[in-house]
Amino acid sequence: MKNIVFNKKKSNSIVDYFVENGFCVVRGIYNEKKLKELEKFFKTISLKFAKINKNNLYDQQAFAIACGSIFNKSDLNDYFFNNKNLIQLLKLFYGNDIIKIGDSRFQINTETGNDKKQIKEEKKHSQYLGIHSDYWTGTSEYSTHYWLPFFGLDKKNSITVYPGSHLNGPFPVYNRSIDKSYKFLYKPHNLNFLKKGDLLLFHSLLLHKTSGKSQKTRVSLLTRFNNLHYRKTQQEYDLGFKTLSAGPMRKIIRMIGNDRLTPFRTYGGKAGIDRVTKSIYAENQMQPKDLSLINKLKK
Repeated sequence: MKNIVFNKKKSNSIVDYFVENGFCVVRGIYNEKKLKELEKFFKTISLKFAKINKNNLYDQQAFAIACGSIFNKSDLNDYFFNNKNLIQLLKLFYGNDIIKIGDSRFQINTETGNDKKQIKEEKKHSQYLGIHSDYWTGTSEYSTHYWLPFFGLDKKNSITVYPGSHLNGPFPVYNRSIDKSYKFLYKPHNLNFLKKGDLLLFHSLLLHKTSGKSQKTRVSLLTRFNNLHYRKTQQEYDLGFKTLSAGPMRKIIRMIGNDRLTPFRTYGGKAGIDRVTKSIYAENQMQPKDLSLINKLKK
């Protein structure tokens, strides 16, 4: 199979490729400067963690959780997921009503040389995995996964996918692995051509695995997306979601104000919701003056 990387403009080609293969790689979504800021963010937290953890009180999973928790409250999180290029790309898959499921999280695949206990912990906590699909762990068949390697990526520690395996439906699973009683026919495709900042989107049913380890620790940013109206699993409802984009039909309902479509609520006045509520839906609906104040207060 050929190594194909799309740019953000090839809309029809991306959709056709994704439907057939279950994944796509898109380059150029993010600004190089912001990718370096993300890398710096991780390096800074890593140094702090090394000082705090001299006595090995915390494992690598605790560190990954801490990274995600801090990142989700940062300006970088806003940049990466309220990004116009990303939302334009997701509209090819979901139309205008796009949601992000849960918080972003960090996946850390440590360098070679770690002891067997460390590798066992990584596998246990989904930091280093064999062949699997994310549908097995409670992701909807309508969800798309986002995987952005930004630190320590090389040809040996990337991700391997099994093109077309999503069209099989849910593959039989036996204790987090493929049921060995079924003959496995899909061929692996190692995405060892990925560059830092390339975005991999893949279907929740697509079989994939960690390619391996190298002399570098590889770090990736993960999340998932769906359409607001498509089916979501109980796990996804519990994780919650944030609306990234809303189409015209939803905007009309918002302006009316409630699901009962109360007659004449704003008759003779201006149809719409109050300024504070409007700002909660999305930052791009805020007034520039409000955004300016928020940015000043964040510093």
